[in-house]
Amino acid sequence: MKLNTLVMASTLVVSSALSQAGVFDITTTLNGQVASDSYTSAEDAIHTLEASNLKSLYQNYTGTEAVNAQINFRGIPITLAYPNANQTLLTLNIPSIGVNQTFTGLTRDESEDMLVKYLKNNPDLLNAFSKESVKVSPVDPIAGNPNSLMSRSVANDAALMWQGAHGVGSADDKNHFGVGISYNRFVSEQTGNAKEMKSDGFTLPLTYTRQFNEPNHELIVNIPLGYTTVDGAKAVDASVGLVYRYPIRSNWVLSAATAVRAAGSKDLAGAGWMLSGSLASSYEFGSDNWSLTLANMVGYYKVMKMKLDETEFNPGIRNIAYRNGLLFAMDSGWAIGDQPLSWEAFIIDTRYTGTELFSNYQDEIGVTFGTKRSILAKDADLRVGFSYLFGDNVNAFKANFGAWF
Repeated sequence: MKLNTLVMASTLVVSSALSQAGVFDITTTLNGQVASDSYTSAEDAIHTLEASNLKSLYQNYTGTEAVNAQINFRGIPITLAYPNANQTLLTLNIPSIGVNQTFTGLTRDESEDMLVKYLKNNPDLLNAFSKESVKVSPVDPIAGNPNSLMSRSVANDAALMWQGAHGVGSADDKNHFGVGISYNRFVSEQTGNAKEMKSDGFTLPLTYTRQFNEPNHELIVNIPLGYTTVDGAKAVDASVGLVYRYPIRSNWVLSAATAVRAAGSKDLAGAGWMLSGSLASSYEFGSDNWSLTLANMVGYYKVMKMKLDETEFNPGIRNIAYRNGLLFAMDSGWAIGDQPLSWEAFIIDTRYTGTELFSNYQDEIGVTFGTKRSILAKDADLRVGFSYLFGDNVNAFKANFGAWF
C-alpha cells in the first residue's frame, strides 16, 4: 500500500470549533436550589463538594447543609452527597460498576480526604473503572475512540506495514528518516450517559528505516509522540516500536510489528501502558501506471499492570484488532521536476474484539496526492491527503501530511 502519508503524519481531523464546556459536567442540589458547573480536570470534579466550590455556587452555603452532586465523569455517572445536614457522612455511588461507599471523618474535609484515598488505593475499583471507561467514554486516553492510544496504534501499525509492494525499496542498501506533524480531531455521538464530545490531537511521528538490498525488505523504528486536548483537558502518549517487512514476491509483502506504548492524563484521570504485536499482508497488482493493493492486518493489544502511588492494578483491557483495506493508486500525469505525482484512494475497515469499547468498529474512505516513490528510491517523498472516518458512535474528517527523507 502506498499510504506513506499515514505512516509519517498519523491522522489530521478537521471539524467545528471546540466546545467551551469542560469534560466533567456537575449538577448540585442544595435546599431545593439547583446549580450546574463544568470542569476540565477530574481532580476538580471529585472535589466538587469542597466548601470553597459550593460557596461559589451558593452564597448562603455554610458548610453544614445537606448537598447532592451528580457528576458525569466522561460518560460514567457518579453521585457524591452529604445526605444529612450537620453531619460529616459522605456517600459515593457509581452504579455502573457497583460501588456504594460511605466515609465519615471528624470534619467534612476529613471525609473528602478519605474519599480520595479510597479512589487511589483500591485496585478492584481501579480495574472496574478503567474497563468501564473504555466502554462508555468517548475520550478515554487508553482505548475505545479514534484518538485513544490503542486506536492510534492500530492505524499507525497498519500504515507502516502496508506501504506498497512496488512503492518502497531500493536496489541498494539505503536508510531513510521520516518526520511529520499532524493535528487530529474527531467528534463522538451522544450515547448512553456520554454527551457529544470533541477531541483534538497533535502528533509528531518519527521513523527511521533501514532498507536492505531488495525492494520492501526493511526494518523500521517508529517513535510517534502525541498530545491531545479535550475541552481544555490534556493527555500525552508515546510509543517505541519495530516493524519488519519481508517481500515474499515482488508484489507481495508480509510484515510483523511490535511496540511498547504509554498514555496518560491527570486531567482525564486515565493512564496506562500497552504491549502490542501484529502481522500484516500487502498484496499489489496492476501496471506501471496504476495499482490495486489488498491490505490486511491482525494485531493484539493489551494494557499491562500499572501502579498508582503504592497500588498495583490490572484493568484487563485486551483486544484483537482486524484492519482490512483496498487501496488504488494511479499516476496523475504531473510531476515536480523528475518526480512523478500520483493519486491514491483507499477504503479501510477496522474492527475490535475482546474488551468492549466505546467504538468497536470504524470505516474510513480517503484520497492522497503526492510524489511517487519508485523501486530505485528517491531522496524524498511527500504526500498530502484527506479522508472521512465513520463508525460506532464516532465520525471524523481528516487531513494528512507526511514526508520521507
